[in-house]
Amino acid sequence: MQYAFYPGANFPGQFITTVPLGASNTQIVGDTQGPNGIHAYIQMAPAFLPLGPSKFVTAEPPGSTDSYLSAVNRYGVAVGGYCTFSTGCDPEVGQQGYIYSSKNGRITKISYPGANSSTAYGINNKGEIVGGFCTYIVCPVDIFTLANHGYLYSNGTFVQLDFPGSQLTEAFAINDAGVIVGDYQINSTSPHAFIYQNGGYTNIDYPGTNGGFASAINNSGVVAGVFHDLSGGIHGYLYEAGRFTQIDDPAGLGTALSAINDNQYLVGSINTRSGTAPFIGIPQHQAPSIRAK
Repeated sequence: MQYAFYPGANFPGQFITTVPLGASNTQIVGDTQGPNGIHAYIQMAPAFLPLGPSKFVTAEPPGSTDSYLSAVNRYGVAVGGYCTFSTGCDPEVGQQGYIYSSKNGRITKISYPGANSSTAYGINNKGEIVGGFCTYIVCPVDIFTLANHGYLYSNGTFVQLDFPGSQLTEAFAINDAGVIVGDYQINSTSPHAFIYQNGGYTNIDYPGTNGGFASAINNSGVVAGVFHDLSGGIHGYLYEAGRFTQIDDPAGLGTALSAINDNQYLVGSINTRSGTAPFIGIPQHQAPSIRAK
């Protein structure tokens, strides 16, 4: 599939970077990063109309020092993580997971039982949630080790998720069929992408690379992810039925693909000479005829 790429909207105000992390068909969620810390947001409709303005709402728990939202379902229920440390915490890593409702602003905590720290990364339209947790340390260990174990929360029950033989597993997204994607590490190597389906794990690293991770999956079973080429370059990819497609926004020096919705729209971030910027990718046959990059 061919895509047209557009600049994503930036959170209004004095923030350095807007980072989109998740998307439904009408909303985008993520975090803003600037001198006043990291703050979760939800971007309302018309989030996917590059020609119109967007409404942004800050969506973080009271008392948090840093926060983010990484996924949102069709009902406007989003999940993410936050910290209350006075020194803050790294982006996309939570001391505590939370659920946010865009309909009423209600915030509910979610934590893996007995974990030292945990966060929520993905949610489907059934309300099933996936995430990551640490039992004997406070996450993260480092930039590549956001959690020790993955989890699935469904019908009030938590299930631990671990890729066989791995040192760590992180579950990033789940679709309505219960298919889960994420990453894992073995012997302290680079992260590797996986798909979990019908009780079995399958590696889905982009061919010819040192690894990467799967960040999202839609209800058609299309997986979105990120890989590093052998020269260290960053690229997005789509994976469907055993086939990979590299995704690069031509306006960037590197492309990190964060989410794909059921309309096959993409969101993510690009590296530019002046910093990081959000983007939207729309299938070429659906794209507006102007303002494509």
